[in-house]
Formats: sequence, C-alpha cells, structure tokens
Amino acid sequence: MKRGEIWTLMDSGYARKARPVVVVQSDEIDNFDSVVLCLFTTYESSKISTRVCISPDTINGLVKTSYVMTEKIISVDKRILGEKIGTLTEDQMREISKQIATVLEIRKEDID
Repeated sequence: MKRGEIWTLMDSGYARKARPVVVVQSDEIDNFDSVVLCLFTTYESSKISTRVCISPDTINGLVKTSYVMTEKIISVDKRILGEKIGTLTEDQMREISKQIATVLEIRKEDID
C-alpha cells in the first residue's frame, strides 16, 4: 500500500457498505499491520473547508464526485481493506496534506 492509493474499506464501525479510503501514511512507515487513511464521502461538501473534492476519472477509479474527509483520519488493520481502485495525483495529495495539517494544527514553524 502506497500513499495516495485508493482502496475499499468494509468495516461495520465505519460504514454499512464498502467505501473508498485514501492512504495518507508515509511510504517510509510500512512495517506495521495497520495503515492510516482518510475516508471519502459523496455528500456534497464543497462548503466544508477540511474536505478535498476529487472528480472521478480512470486513474482514481471513483464513479462519483467525492470528497476526502481530512477530519476523518483513521488507522485500520491492513487485512480489512478490500481492493485497490485507483490513485490520486501528487497535487491532490498535496492539498490533502495541507488540510490534514490544518485539522491537526501542524504549523511549519513547529516542525522546522
């Protein structure tokens, strides 16, 4: 699993049906049984500042306009992921990273 990949997740704690999730964890951290993800929603969220809009295309494998919920960061066992359906672009992942930093209040001056 690589950062930016979109997988399906089916877990009774998160959804009644399989839903897409995006890997937000660094590729350098791969020796754990779990993986850090953000959930997608198709709920129209353009007015919610923490959500990143992703239009469907053949590369990401989405079938509807979807929003990455950067305020919904989860860690799950890799074994409960279903199938890889696509990948996000570097620009999309950059925007997701910015929104995650906002949600977690990570400031550049705090990490330099």
